[in-house]
This record gives sequence, C-alpha cells and structure tokens, in this order.
Amino acid sequence: MKIAPAYLYNSNPQSFQGNRRTVYDKSGNFLYRTTTYFFREDLDWNSFAKLLKHKYKDTQKVNIISHICSNGQEPYSLVVKLIQILGDDASKFFPIIAKDIDLDNIESAKRGKLGIKAEELYRINYQTNGNTSEFFDKGCSTNPQSDLVLIPKPHIKNKVIFSQSDILNDIDSIPTNNTILMCRNFWPYLEPHKREVLAKKISQKLDDTSLVLVGDFDAQINVHQLLKNNGFKETGIENVYSKTKSSF
Repeated sequence: MKIAPAYLYNSNPQSFQGNRRTVYDKSGNFLYRTTTYFFREDLDWNSFAKLLKHKYKDTQKVNIISHICSNGQEPYSLVVKLIQILGDDASKFFPIIAKDIDLDNIESAKRGKLGIKAEELYRINYQTNGNTSEFFDKGCSTNPQSDLVLIPKPHIKNKVIFSQSDILNDIDSIPTNNTILMCRNFWPYLEPHKREVLAKKISQKLDDTSLVLVGDFDAQINVHQLLKNNGFKETGIENVYSKTKSSF
C-alpha cells in the first residue's frame, strides 16, 4: 500500500460503498480493501471493555483514536460496548476520534448509514444483548452489497468524530498518555519498511498508560512480533497490547 494523498485514490465506479470497496490508484494498481464489520470477531469486546474499566478507573480522561476506521462500524461498536459495561462512567472515553485515509470512508461515516448483511444482525443483537434498537435505527439499503443499513441514533453518533487522515503522518500528534490506539486490520497493505517505521513511531510516542490494538488480518505479516520488538507486551486479551515500562 503506497501512502499517497487521498485525491490519488480511485475507488471502483460505485462510489460511497463504504465498507466493501476495493480501492485502486489511478494506474489501476490495487491499494486496499475497505472491509469492516460491527463487533469484528477478532476482538473480545466484553473483556476489552472490562479491561478499560479497570485500567482507567482512576483516570479522568482517556483518549481513544480509531485509525483506519473505514465507515465507522468499529468505533461505533466500541461506543456501544463501553456504554453497556461502564454506564455513565463511559463518558470519559468519548468522543472517540475516528480517522481514515480514504475520503469515501469518511463521507460514508459522516452520513451515518452503515450497510450490513442480514446475517451480521445476529452478531450485533448478541453483542447488544438484544437491544440493537436502543442504539441504531434500521433503514433500507440502496447498495446491492448490503441487505440493510443501521443508522446510529443521535446519542451514539455524537460520541464519534470523523476526519480524514494518514496514520503515518498523524501518529506524531496523538497524545502520549492514556491513549488507546486502534489500528487494526490494515498492516499488510503497508510496504514492509513503512510497517517498521509506524511500529517504531507508535512505540516512541506512547507510554505505558496506553494501549495498541491490532487484528487477525495483521497476523499475516506477524505484526504481533513487530509490536513486541518495539517494546509492547500482550495484555491477556488477544490483539491488545500495552507498552512495557522499560522500552525505549
């Protein structure tokens, strides 16, 4: 994946498909796919929310930055889970700052009509304890790749702020302390030397009060070992890493 200004990205003809597009550059070279889902199964959402509750119980404000957020299904998943697990105490984690290099993704996220397949609704209902309607309205999809859309209700939508950004540039400006950096399921799209650069930048930027999340797709290029090589350790929750105090 070559990081380039977003105006060079050329998505397939049906624009604003959000979470199921294949993106090419102007020469027709493959760049990345924008696939995402609510409550992606490579993260134990309940255990993660409980970890946040414990780790930050005495912290007044926690920064959550969801990079490579696609059209917002992942940050909204976390909003829902934090509200469920923490109740009123979840407010210190909001707003979640959600960013993506792909402008179509961000425009789709801001519109707030998130396409899903019908079978995904079962997982969402399970994760919300059957209370999906408490968080989302349902709508009809005009995209043949989706069966319906979920529309975040105002009390959910206002807890995520979306903007376009390149993680390789943005990492230098994120807060060092009490930061949860979600940068999941995109690492294989980076060129190998850029993976090394990004992992090192993350390590240099974040301290031991912070967490980094990756995904199963990233295991293809062994990002877990890359994080360990740069001073991170496993938390006991798969794909969630913390900084060791002695690193760098």
